[in-house]
Amino acid sequence: MPGRRVIFHDYYSDVPRDQVDRLVQSQELARLITVGDDAIPHVGLYPFVYDAKTIDLHLVRADEQIKDLKARPRCVLEVDEILAVIPSYWVSREYAGAATAYHRTVIFECEARVVEDSAAVAAQQQRLLARYQPEGGFRPLDPESPLYRGAMAQLAAVTLEINRWRAKFKLGQNRPVEARRQVIAELRKRGRPNDGRAADALQWTIDARAER
Repeated sequence: MPGRRVIFHDYYSDVPRDQVDRLVQSQELARLITVGDDAIPHVGLYPFVYDAKTIDLHLVRADEQIKDLKARPRCVLEVDEILAVIPSYWVSREYAGAATAYHRTVIFECEARVVEDSAAVAAQQQRLLARYQPEGGFRPLDPESPLYRGAMAQLAAVTLEINRWRAKFKLGQNRPVEARRQVIAELRKRGRPNDGRAADALQWTIDARAER
């Protein structure tokens, strides 16, 4: 069965780079998509470090995605923020097709470099820990230490060179401002865990337009 491709309408994909970077830096996990020998895509979910040019992540050396990347370094990394699904009657009293979902998504097309040297793996682990555990609370990483030697021997450091990125911030930009304001009000009234963030995201589309 063919997969559905993401449609990048201009009103969804016209996103400033600083907003893309802010979204990516705010997320804790990203999806790595590789292609196997049988042309079947493989997907993994990983913590990562992002600097706008490269993305660092680590995998177990025996993982099927490491095999994929060694044979086919081209891959895709996807970062997203799922915000809300809304009922159609918030927008139209009759048209069921007005029901929709709001999300912010960035897709990176990359070239991967896989390194299995223990010192390089340890250096990358330091970068990951600096992001996810900056307060410390662990013994310094030494690939020769008995505490870490076994784990380092099982990991591979993967660096993704970003060749191209595309963003899709699907936040109701196809609707008039007044319709978006109505949805914002309904989201705040409904009050599900992510509804406040969704309302703020839709408000951003109105404020950003007003600033132009």
